[in-house]
This record gives sequence, structure tokens and C-alpha cells, in this order.
Amino acid sequence: MLSKRNLPICPNLIAVSLPSKDSWAYEELYDTVFEADQNAIIEKTRYRGVFLIYLSVKIEKVANNFLQYQHAFLSRVLPIKYCGNELNVIIKSLNELPKGYIKLMMHLREPIKNKINEDEIINIIKEEGYNITKKSNYVLAVESIDDLIISGNGIIRKCGPSCIIIY
Repeated sequence: MLSKRNLPICPNLIAVSLPSKDSWAYEELYDTVFEADQNAIIEKTRYRGVFLIYLSVKIEKVANNFLQYQHAFLSRVLPIKYCGNELNVIIKSLNELPKGYIKLMMHLREPIKNKINEDEIINIIKEEGYNITKKSNYVLAVESIDDLIISGNGIIRKCGPSCIIIY
């Protein structure tokens, strides 16, 4: 069972609300997540509209729940594949995608934004043999929360009018 006192450093999911819709997004998250996992913990972050979700069940169970409902107040949901303080989390996530063209979704926040240049990440992607395009079905998602670099990958799926989940 999860406890707020001993949460892991890396969450299982990140969810981001539409602008100025934090409280409504939290309600949607609560309904969707707790239906699949009554022991889950949803944490608000110091970044407005960004939520960290810690699960006691497999990510797939909760991610599938997001696809079953229309979420009007969420912008995106990212099941986390890799998390850490080094850029190698991006390489690990990237190498799970087929070589070729990928779409890059990058949201760097302070303090990482001051330490890592977006061009560095783009160069890593190119060095690994990938090309960035806006039209690919395959997505590499990179987020930062405090000192953590978080990455996920997959295909963009709709979970509402303005909501996507990368899964």
C-alpha cells in the first residue's frame, strides 16, 4: 500500500491540466485513477496544473481507464517509462521506439530548464539515429519535474476533446 511518507522518487504518471482548469482536472483524475486503483496517490506539484500520480497497480490498467472516458479538463497524460537525473533516461525511452521518424513532445521546467538546453536533447535524438517530425505516429515525451527528467514513449491517443495520452 502506498503512503505519502514513503513515495518513490519517480511517479507512475504525469497529468497536465488545461490552463486555469486545475481543480476540475483534479476531479477528472480522481475519478479515472481511483476507479482502477483505490490506493493511488495524486500529488499536486509546485507547477500549476501538473499532477504526479503514484499507483499500486500496473500502469496499463489506469492508462486504459483514461481511454474509456472523455476528459474535458486534461491536456495530456504521460505514463512514465524512465525517470532520473541524467539524460540517459531519454536514450532508454527513445531506443524502445522503431528507428526512423518520431515526434518530440518536450516540456522542460525550472530548474532543469536552466541546466539542459533543448538543442542538447535534439542532438541526442539525432545521434541515436532518429529524425524529428510533426507527423509521426511514434512519440518521445520528455518532461521535467524539479531535478527529475521524465520520459515516456508510444502513440498519441485521444482521451478527450483536448486530452491526449501517450501510450
